[in-house]
Amino acid sequence: MRRYSSVSAFLAHYEALRASRDRGITPDEQKILATMDRLLGTLRPDEREAILSSSDSPATARHRERGLLRLRRELLASGAIDG
Repeated sequence: MRRYSSVSAFLAHYEALRASRDRGITPDEQKILATMDRLLGTLRPDEREAILSSSDSPATARHRERGLLRLRRELLASGAIDG
């Protein structure tokens, strides 16, 4: 697993890989994306959706906040980010 400086850096890389997927990504990038999907898959569906959403509604903001906390714990546990 790659190491990231923050949850934001992880999510930025995730979004870049997802955006590039249709144009073609390398096998290594496909593995990284699959690992990232697995980590994001540990979140509740509403949390994952909120993290990937640009909505600013109060409900989305609450789900995003909880999801980011849960994702941070997952990234720490997997060694993807430092404490």
